[in-house]
Amino acid sequence: MNVKTAGIPSINRWMCEFSDPGMERAFQSHVQPVVTQQLRWALIIWAGLLLLFAVPDYIAMGPVRPFYYLLTYRVVIVVALAILLCSIRPDTDIFRFSYPVTAVVLAGFTGFMLFFIYRPDVVTLIIIVIMVQLIGLLMFVPIRFILALSSALYGVFITLATRYILGTSTANLVGLSVLLILPVVIGAATTMRLGFSQRREYALLTEANKINQELADEMRKRVKLEEKLKELAATDPLTGLYNRRQYEMLFQHEMDRSRRSHSPLSVGILDLDDFKVVNDTYGHSAGDAVLRLVAEVCRRNLRAVDIVGRLGGEEFIILMPDCDIDQANILGNRLLQKIESAVTDTGSASIKVTATIGITQLFPDDKGIEGIISRADEALYRGKNAGRNRVEISRR
Repeated sequence: MNVKTAGIPSINRWMCEFSDPGMERAFQSHVQPVVTQQLRWALIIWAGLLLLFAVPDYIAMGPVRPFYYLLTYRVVIVVALAILLCSIRPDTDIFRFSYPVTAVVLAGFTGFMLFFIYRPDVVTLIIIVIMVQLIGLLMFVPIRFILALSSALYGVFITLATRYILGTSTANLVGLSVLLILPVVIGAATTMRLGFSQRREYALLTEANKINQELADEMRKRVKLEEKLKELAATDPLTGLYNRRQYEMLFQHEMDRSRRSHSPLSVGILDLDDFKVVNDTYGHSAGDAVLRLVAEVCRRNLRAVDIVGRLGGEEFIILMPDCDIDQANILGNRLLQKIESAVTDTGSASIKVTATIGITQLFPDDKGIEGIISRADEALYRGKNAGRNRVEISRR
C-alpha cells in the first residue's frame, strides 16, 4: 500500500520506504549518522547479553558438553557481531549493510534453538527471551523493515517448528503462536508508524529546503536584475559610459568635494573628428562600433578616479578629479594618441579616427556645471578650428 499526501512523495507503508528508490537513498543518507550509531549500540548490547548469560548457564549446567555447545554458539555469534561492528564506518550504506546483519540475525535465531534441547528446565524463560528478541529486532535494530519483519517471522517459525519436533502438544503450539506473534505485531506496527513519520518529516524538510533554495535563487536573480536596471538607468546603452543624468550627478558631487578639500577638478569635452564621414562612408553600424571602441579606449587609458560620460552623438565628457589643467592637458594628449592608433575592424573595413578635446578646470567663481561645460565646449571648437586632433585648454 502506497501512501501519498499532497506535496509529499509516495511512501510504501508495508515496505516502510519511499516508493522512489532515489528518494529512499537520500533519506538513508540523511539519517545515516544517527542510524550507524544506533546500529553500533544494538550490536554491542546483543553481543554483551549473549556473553553475560553464559554465566547462569555455567552455574546451572557446569562444565559439561552441552554447556560448551551453547558456549560455542554464543562465541560464534559474538564473533560475527564483532566483525559487523568493525565494518561500520561513518559512510556505511545502511541500506546494503542490512543484508549481512540479517544473515547474522537468522543464524542467531537458528542457533538459539539449541537452548530448547539443552536447557529444557527453563523453556518458559527461553520463550520470553525469544519474545524480547523479536520486538527488539523490529524496534531497535536499524535495518530495512522488510528484512527485520522477515527475520522476525523466521524466528517465530523456527521456534514453533523446534517445539513441534520436541513433542509440544497442538494446544500448546497454538498458545505459543499467539505469544510469539504478539511482539511481532506490536514491533512491526510501531516501526511502521515511526518509519512513516520520519520519512514524512524528511519529505517536508526536503520540500521546505527546495522552496527556500528557489526563493534564494529568485532573490539573487531579482538583485541582479535590480543591479542591471540601475546600471541601465545610469549608463548609455551603446557605449556603457555614464549617461547625462548620472554624470551630472557625479559632476556635482566632485565639484562639492573639490571645494571642500580645495583640490583641483578638470573637465574635458572630447569630440570625434569628421565622424559624419564615417557614418556616411561605412554606415551607422560601423559608426556605433567606432563609438564603442573610443569608449573602451577612454576606460583603459584614463585614471581609475576619472569619470567618463557620453554627452550625445560623438561627444564625450571627462571629469578628472585631483587634476589641474596642465596635468589634464598631458592626460588628454596621451588619450588622443591612443584613439588615433586604435583600429575599428568591421569585417569589410578597418576604420581609424581622431578626436579633439577642449579642457578647462573648476574655478572658485564657477556657479554650476553648465558654465564649466560651456567653457570646455568653447575650447573644443577652438581646437577644431585650429586643425583638429589636438587638445585645447581654457584657463578662463
